[in-house]
Amino acid sequence: MTQPRFARFAIALPLYRVFEYSLDSEDPAPVGTRYRLPFTSGTRTGVLLGASDASDFDPARIRQVVERIDEQAVLDGHMLELSRWMADYYLQPPGEVVFQCLPGYLRGARPHHSTRVKCWKLKLPDPGAIEGLRLRSPRQYEICIALQRHRRGLTALQLRQINPKWHPVVRALEARDMLFWEWVEGGIGHLPAVDLPELSAGQSALLAEMEPRLGSFAVHLIDGITGSGKTEIYLRLIRDRFAAGQQVIYLVPEIGLTNQLIERVRLRFGDCFAISHSGLTELQRYRAWDRFRRGEVGIMLGTRSSLFSQCDNLGLIIIDEEHDHSYRQEDGIRYHARDVAIKRAQMLDIPIVLGSATPSLESINNCARETYHRYRLDHRPTRFAPPRLELVDIRNSQVEFGCGTRVFARIERHLACAGQVLVYLNRRGYAPVVMCHECGWQALCRHCDMRLTLHQSAHSLLCHHCGFSQVVPESCPECCNGEVRHYGIGTEQLEQGLVQRYPDTPVLRIDRDVAGSRAALGERLRQLESGEPCILIGTQMIAKGHDYPAITLSVILDADQALFSSSYRASERLAQTLFQVSGRAGRGDRAGEAVVQTRFPEHPLMQALLRKSYRDIAQELLQERRSFGFPPYARVVMFRADAIELKEALEKLDEIRELLAVTRRFEELTCVGPMPALMTRRIGRYRAQLCLISQDYQVLRSVLSQSMPAIEQLASTSRTSWAIDVDAYDL
Repeated sequence: MTQPRFARFAIALPLYRVFEYSLDSEDPAPVGTRYRLPFTSGTRTGVLLGASDASDFDPARIRQVVERIDEQAVLDGHMLELSRWMADYYLQPPGEVVFQCLPGYLRGARPHHSTRVKCWKLKLPDPGAIEGLRLRSPRQYEICIALQRHRRGLTALQLRQINPKWHPVVRALEARDMLFWEWVEGGIGHLPAVDLPELSAGQSALLAEMEPRLGSFAVHLIDGITGSGKTEIYLRLIRDRFAAGQQVIYLVPEIGLTNQLIERVRLRFGDCFAISHSGLTELQRYRAWDRFRRGEVGIMLGTRSSLFSQCDNLGLIIIDEEHDHSYRQEDGIRYHARDVAIKRAQMLDIPIVLGSATPSLESINNCARETYHRYRLDHRPTRFAPPRLELVDIRNSQVEFGCGTRVFARIERHLACAGQVLVYLNRRGYAPVVMCHECGWQALCRHCDMRLTLHQSAHSLLCHHCGFSQVVPESCPECCNGEVRHYGIGTEQLEQGLVQRYPDTPVLRIDRDVAGSRAALGERLRQLESGEPCILIGTQMIAKGHDYPAITLSVILDADQALFSSSYRASERLAQTLFQVSGRAGRGDRAGEAVVQTRFPEHPLMQALLRKSYRDIAQELLQERRSFGFPPYARVVMFRADAIELKEALEKLDEIRELLAVTRRFEELTCVGPMPALMTRRIGRYRAQLCLISQDYQVLRSVLSQSMPAIEQLASTSRTSWAIDVDAYDL
């Protein structure tokens, strides 16, 4: 009779522990394999972390696994090591972190089958038969000649590079009994032969300076103005990795709109890349993950979660727009993809490249500490520099659907010169406030402490936080007054107004409401790419790395709301957004202009934006952060609680504070709270927070290491739950 072995498993539960089960000693049990495990009265999926012949528990109480799901491990040793680091650094439940590293398709008990691909080969070639196709069927001849050159055969992806309509051609050749196919494991296809664009002097110098440091781990920050050619640097680096037989992870903050980037990568690397983002189905994302894991593609191009793509020969990680807030995951497992990527590169001893025209203050500070290597690109390949920001004071100006008369004059001048105009307004919907002017009633969300936004096209009021919606009332629910009005402006109303004012000019709106429709979004992008005069209205989505050379004017509306924000990061975010949006203009053969409409032109930040570069403003913001003891000169850990009642959330945090207070060195920290969160009620639950701040990271970790074992015992329930956020983004 075989003796059982004892194995540790990670299960996706909000518990700070792993689980032990017994295995048949004849099971080879590769680490990283999924098993079905008995759990309470049902079963759960677990990932094997390790096995041994002894256990600290009573063997009679240890349950036997139900079955093994995978023949091969779905997580390799490196990914398990990375998950252990994440669980330790971010103080997250280890099982949930392990499953974060898997594609959603594999987080249950679905079987994992390594995908095979068809590969077509010539049968014993008859030169006469092939030559006879030259005139009779040129497309078949073309395929046969390609197969002659590649004796190992060609996959569907490779055949598509030769002829986009390859399938009927191959079927005809099969009917002639001239070729056959067989199943093979995929491999990286052949790169297309393309003429590389000529590099600018700045790009060439940057690559020459970076080259000697690419053989091992180092963090490289490319600080280049908008339109300076950072993407071409990335593509050259990727090509070098390919030449060395290595693969690359290429992260972008937003991929739904980056058709240009996808086409640029396809032109340079053919179909040797996979795409992964939240707009795809779980199956599509799993297939992309599997193709990259098997080495069928050399590039994983995607958003934050693509960082966890695994392969045997990763040689480079690229993070474009590294400053972007979307790299920070704010719910579930809380982590920052940029920081985890740096740790992953360090573990693998490979280089990582960060790029941005407006780097985060954290990255700039790391460059000052010489932790990162910094490279600057100060010139565009075109002869025009990025436009300087110009303030338009609208305090004494007539405003129509959010635009002042001087802004209209500027728009009309650029349209008359056949330019395209970008109007940035970071507020979707028709109007942000709906209220009764008689009694003061406002349309508020039933589940959040937020106003409902009017979406006129859908004739509904919508909460942008929880998705709650209701029909627009015909009269005031409080006083029955028949005149309920809306105030403020969103992109929907701005679009309607500009269409009325400029009926002969296409007005294109791109925001989350439009991005959900691929057809509508694709049509708008095609109109932009045509270069014909038009007006583009957009939210934060359009400020991320798009390159449309025909845009000659960028207009930023309603930037004033950020001047009085309660967030200490508001000034940094505003400066980044304005420089990014202004940089969309003047990328072609004409100079660009950028205007910011404001009612507070004398505000110090507005004056700084007018006169200084982003780098100068960033240095001033860093000095300000240092004086206040804010990140990056301090570390922040936030305990968050949510409950059915606010009192219960505060009580939970009081318990946590008491456990923290008895530790050594607690008095060396700054502890703020417990207190209600800025948005106290969200999705029907009340939220509170407890904040720890310290300029000495070792003090902070000492307090947490002493207190977390006891804090982890405070179970979350349906009434009250808690979470910890290490390196919290906002206080």
